[in-house]
Amino acid sequence: MSLLRGLQAVAAGLLLTFLLVLDAPHCAQAKVRRPLRDWLAQRTAIAGTLPPAPDYAQREYWAALPDMRDAADLVPPGEVDRQAVAHADVFYIHPTTYFGRVRWNAPASPGRGGERGGLSVEGAIREQATVFNDCCRVFAPRYRQATVFALTRPDDPRSVAALDLAYEDVLRAFDFYIAHQNQGRPFIVAGHSQGSLHAMRLIQERIAGTQLARRLVAVFMIGSPAPRGLLGRAIPDCAAATQTRCLVDWNTVSNARVNRTRDGTALIWSHGQYEQIGSRALLCVNPLNWRIDSAAPSSLNLGALPPLLSPNGTLPTVLPGHTEAACLDHLLVVDLPPSSPFRGSLSLGQGNDHVYDYNLFYMNLRRNASARVNAMLGQ
Repeated sequence: MSLLRGLQAVAAGLLLTFLLVLDAPHCAQAKVRRPLRDWLAQRTAIAGTLPPAPDYAQREYWAALPDMRDAADLVPPGEVDRQAVAHADVFYIHPTTYFGRVRWNAPASPGRGGERGGLSVEGAIREQATVFNDCCRVFAPRYRQATVFALTRPDDPRSVAALDLAYEDVLRAFDFYIAHQNQGRPFIVAGHSQGSLHAMRLIQERIAGTQLARRLVAVFMIGSPAPRGLLGRAIPDCAAATQTRCLVDWNTVSNARVNRTRDGTALIWSHGQYEQIGSRALLCVNPLNWRIDSAAPSSLNLGALPPLLSPNGTLPTVLPGHTEAACLDHLLVVDLPPSSPFRGSLSLGQGNDHVYDYNLFYMNLRRNASARVNAMLGQ
């Protein structure tokens, strides 16, 4: 049995090496510098510990499907899950839920806790993807997400290899969705954190400049620093509440001095390669008024979703007017009340509210997704 596993590891390493050689021209010009020899060595070295590739024809590799009972069906009190009658879809890419050091990529199969990207993936579906079940059928693939440490070591070739592997799964899931599930419907691409980084790459490699762009409602690549004007006229930044075929992003803090770009080392995908964002201005669309680099009062906050599951299995009651929001130095700055449930243990500290990028503006995002879909259907 050990011999068989060894042969499988060698075969996986050779396959990854072959795929990378095909992509060598792209890798050679990447601004995240890494000698090709080192890159190949890293991909081969981790091949023996790679989890199996997900098969998206199998339902187990989807965290949410419109005809499957899952966390994406939940709604806050007073809201309705309309997936059965929706005229549009959302392809949602979950954030990092794997914090392990044993391997660079988590298994895509359902499991328990962050080690396998299991229950915590369901948590992300529950508190983020559910905002779209008013406007859209929800499709959310499981994928071999990169460990959180890959996002903090952008110069390490193993980090980039891990992110590439995760993206390859997302790309295959999207291609399967378009070929077998979309049926020509308008669609939203949405993500958070690592999921938004993959969305950033996906729209450039599969959507911008193609016929799919005609059906694109919007891209919500929230919680991953993205530069202003990333795609220019091809897919512009969203500057109005009902604009379609455009990009939305914000990065939430309650302390304007928080560094959400990790001193400019945060990765973006641009011009066919990973780049560090450096000093480029970030896109900040205020979800309270849907304007770029703007401020809005708490009276426009339609309801924040507390990060707690109610005892009866439903989502908790939303909190209208919970916080104001203002884009300051291209970050979305909020003023949380002293009793705010968002000051709890999930906070990253020092005023970094990354975990709550969706929750704090849950109802605004829910209403806006529906408004953009209606605008697309009316065109």
